[in-house]
Amino acid sequence: MATKLTEKAVERLRIKSTPYVVYDATQVGLGLKVTPKGKRIWCLQLVYPRHHVQTTRTLGHYPGMGLAEAREKAGKWYGFVKKGIDPHQAEAEDRERAQAAARAAALRSEQTFASVAERYITDRRTNRRAKTDAAEIRRMLVSEWGARPIHTISPRDVRVLIERLRGRVPYDARNAWSHAVGIFKQCVHNELIEASPCASLDKRLLFKNAKIGPRQRVLNEQEIVAFWRATRCLPYPFGALYRMLLLTACRLSEVARARWSEFHPELRRTIREAARTGRIVDWAGTSDNLKIWTIPRERFKSDAEHVVPLSDDACTILETLPRFAACDFLFTTTGTIPVSGLNHSKARLDDRMLRTLRAMARRRGEDPSQVALARWVNHDLRRVVRTNLSALEVEEHVAEMALGHGRKGLQRIYDQHRFEPQIREALVRWANRLRQIVSPATEPPAPGADVVSLRRGIRR
Repeated sequence: MATKLTEKAVERLRIKSTPYVVYDATQVGLGLKVTPKGKRIWCLQLVYPRHHVQTTRTLGHYPGMGLAEAREKAGKWYGFVKKGIDPHQAEAEDRERAQAAARAAALRSEQTFASVAERYITDRRTNRRAKTDAAEIRRMLVSEWGARPIHTISPRDVRVLIERLRGRVPYDARNAWSHAVGIFKQCVHNELIEASPCASLDKRLLFKNAKIGPRQRVLNEQEIVAFWRATRCLPYPFGALYRMLLLTACRLSEVARARWSEFHPELRRTIREAARTGRIVDWAGTSDNLKIWTIPRERFKSDAEHVVPLSDDACTILETLPRFAACDFLFTTTGTIPVSGLNHSKARLDDRMLRTLRAMARRRGEDPSQVALARWVNHDLRRVVRTNLSALEVEEHVAEMALGHGRKGLQRIYDQHRFEPQIREALVRWANRLRQIVSPATEPPAPGADVVSLRRGIRR
């Protein structure tokens, strides 16, 4: 006999020596089976499809499934049975649809532009521009298309974005295009899309009339003088770092992360001995074989070891640098890690250069308010050196190798000669020319004249 079950009634059902079922008067066929071990099992007794007599199937266990939930499920199953549908089969199909929807959602999540772009960024994490590229991709592309499935991005979407960027910052548009081409090409390779939306766009038409070209900024002699004087006003490590950039023509990252261990051991010993005794090293009388800086391949752009012959002026700068017990870096702001704050120091350097240029104009009797410093970047210093090497009639291949530009084609494979004596001569000629520019009528400053003492943690 069926009774109208309540939550309290279900809880109070007694345990007997044999199993028994209490049916619910509210829902057809719904019953609660109580076992001798105290288990309470919801069951539904109906004539199921393809059966000729009533059979009982389990709905769930109490208290995991409460009375209300059991009645709801029983009513749903009863509806299936009335329609001639097996409840187990119907629920299996529902589960399959739910799982398919979940898989589709996960796939859509994995195939959004943001997720694809992040995988592209991860794959390029060993690239020397990895950090800059990642910031550009997230700023210009992910911010625009991040939540969109990769296959929904059309050539028109790419064109509209590039044209908008081109109108504001042409260089950003160029970089965004390069990143988009790489990302979509990887998607085609991974079979996420059939064709890249960039493939049908003509780059020449896309960037028509856009003023995008290679940088050609070269500091003139007055600006070089202002630069050199301004670096003397910057404390360690910035002033010495900028002077090393101009003397060696190396890249900013190569100089900023330079380690003492990359220099010839005898050169380091000579500097330590001079610091201990207080004498000034006669670099002109020191063997050229010692005045060597070897940049390891993992820090060099061309993935090859690069040897930098050091001029006497560069060695003089090294002689003035402090040493730190907990740090092998030449240039550091903390004594433990490489130099930081270069953007801030560059702004200070520009300000000092402008003040110097205006003072020079005032001494010439010109109006200093009319003097301005055209924008330049640290990499332009390499162009300054390369331009002056040509002016000094240094052979082209030697000048290129002095800047660390790799050979191309078969020459890169077969010609392994380093031209070290020729590169040394070129950099020495440049150092002499630089000295004539910055102090044509005066002697070079005494070594150590512009060094800021950093006593804590210094090791000589």
